[in-house]
Amino acid sequence: MAEIVLPVVITAIANSELEGFVASTLYSQGWSVVYRALDLESLENFLHSNAELAQGALLLYSSDLSQISEESVNAITQLVKQVVGFSSDQSPTLQLPGLFKPPVDTTELLGLIRGLLRAPMIRNLPGPNSRRAQIISIGAGASGSGCTTIAINLAMELSALGRKVLLLDADVKHPSIAVLLGLHKLDSGDDWQLIASNLSAGEITQERVSRMEIFFSKATAEFDFIILDLGIIENIGDSLTDRRWSASVIHWSCDHADELWIVGRADVLGAYRFEKILREFSLVAIRAKVSVLLNMKAPGRKSTSSEDSFLAAIALVAAKKIMTLPRDVRAVARAQEQRATLIEIDERSALRKAIFSIAGEVGS
Repeated sequence: MAEIVLPVVITAIANSELEGFVASTLYSQGWSVVYRALDLESLENFLHSNAELAQGALLLYSSDLSQISEESVNAITQLVKQVVGFSSDQSPTLQLPGLFKPPVDTTELLGLIRGLLRAPMIRNLPGPNSRRAQIISIGAGASGSGCTTIAINLAMELSALGRKVLLLDADVKHPSIAVLLGLHKLDSGDDWQLIASNLSAGEITQERVSRMEIFFSKATAEFDFIILDLGIIENIGDSLTDRRWSASVIHWSCDHADELWIVGRADVLGAYRFEKILREFSLVAIRAKVSVLLNMKAPGRKSTSSEDSFLAAIALVAAKKIMTLPRDVRAVARAQEQRATLIEIDERSALRKAIFSIAGEVGS
């Protein structure tokens, strides 16, 4: 399985408990911890004796390391790929550049490292202000939440409004857009294929991940909107430092999407998993703006206890938008049977009208 190449790790952390936690956590994620320095002298000796290795290394140090100073940190920075420093209560008066509070758990550590160090294959995509396309990634914390149905029909509604749209199946473990729309060869041949007026579709594969920067640079220049169906997102802190190719789409979405929509289902299990994924997102820093969407909301004004739990969970993140979609089992079933979108089988269905309304806001 193809991997994203991450730098090797060097630690120079005086506190043995913190150093052990950092080294073991990164090792468990597949990182190679090549040296564990006890003081500044041993660190400098290793870096100078292994100059080529050091150039690609991530150095994690603490401000209470013996003999450490601002001058020595600046000098070491020139020898390695990236430096991350942790502050210490033992040296509160020492002023060193770019210090962070020591992480308290695995999610916080991985979120910090991932936020500072981008995978090379996704680093250089133009930012939102210099590209044409608006990018919306849609994922969920549990299966059956409806993110694929939402992605398909949001893309269709935007295209019907005259926007040029690319719908991408980015659920690399369980792709389903081709099946639901009766399409062929989405995973081979051209990067995408025209499936309706103003609407193209494609599928993220291992081969396309290997040239992701080129793929998305081309797509963001050609389309007004790119809608990605991410499928299930789990253990986000771990996923964002995962080296496997299948995790790179999540890397890309968190780094480059304009919005990341988290979909939850309005039942007991759906509300539980929705709260869990939002709690995980509250512990990591990402560039994409998070929006939340309650799917399959029960009819009527009175909310259920599960819906109340869903709405309470939103407080965990600073959501850009809060959206709801009604339960419409009949319309969804008909669309799946006919391998079609909602606008094609029943444009007056409650779910189609709700998605049309959201598309109007997004496309305005």
